[in-house]
Amino acid sequence: MSKPHDHRSFFSYLGYQTGGDEYRCPDLGTINVSCRGDRAQLEELIAPTPLTLEGDVFVVTVADFSHVSTGPYFDAGIILPVSYEGTHGGHYRFEFEDQHWSTAAGRELWGYPQRYAKFDFEKDEKGARASVRDYDTPILSISVEFDDAVSDEAWTGIPFSPHLQVRGVPQAAGDSFEILEVLMRHTSKDFQLTERRLGRGSVELGPVDIGSNVLGGRPLEVREVLGGEYLRTDFASTRENGTPVLLGSLATSR
Repeated sequence: MSKPHDHRSFFSYLGYQTGGDEYRCPDLGTINVSCRGDRAQLEELIAPTPLTLEGDVFVVTVADFSHVSTGPYFDAGIILPVSYEGTHGGHYRFEFEDQHWSTAAGRELWGYPQRYAKFDFEKDEKGARASVRDYDTPILSISVEFDDAVSDEAWTGIPFSPHLQVRGVPQAAGDSFEILEVLMRHTSKDFQLTERRLGRGSVELGPVDIGSNVLGGRPLEVREVLGGEYLRTDFASTRENGTPVLLGSLATSR
């Protein structure tokens, strides 16, 4: 006779929290640099998903979650504007974190395409700068040099939230998926903004597709850097807005 099993206890085996747990990060520092890319290349990147690309402007972001209640980590990503059946938001097409547990949790719980990387992040009175590397390989570097004359007109109004991600659980013995679904998380509803500084943005991108080679050896093209911003917020992932909403469950072969 098999022993009774508490399924939730298996999260302790995995080493991260459940998808419904709340967590908070006061004084979250984030650098965002908005770029105009090559529309055809971005369409190629989104093609394997059921999402629709909604423009050629994307965001390169690095965030300092040093004060998060679940344990400190850094997060970086490249976010594309997308939609799914009338819902508009932002899709993390590439993403990196510096803790093994957070890398696994974001990918397995919610479909963020996270990979492990190492970070540098600094902010002073002149601006903010961050870089991400895979061991000794530079992945991306961004900065914003504060300048009150810079306008956000070129990118304001483009919806990069809520997050629309595709979570897939492959079949253990097959060529399809046990689960393939579109999820929405709207944590930005709980942001409390405490500081925002605009400025001149800069970005250098290395092999952001490291480990997957989905760009086939090409760089992710940046045709224009539109500007940057530094944000300080009190972040929360609440049960109301941080718990994902199922937007679509896709058919799979069995």
